[in-house]
Amino acid sequence: MRWFFAILLILFGAFLLALNIDQIGNIGNVILKIIGIGIIFVAGLFVRTKKD
Repeated sequence: MRWFFAILLILFGAFLLALNIDQIGNIGNVILKIIGIGIIFVAGLFVRTKKD
């Protein structure tokens, strides 16, 4: 189940990372890229945690 959520988070993060919207400007695109990288990082941490 953890892998399922991790894959969904990675796909969503990759979508945000690849998204480029002209109307929000350069700052908005940088914020989207940072959020995308953060979501991918959280998905990696989510998978690495050991379940007791």
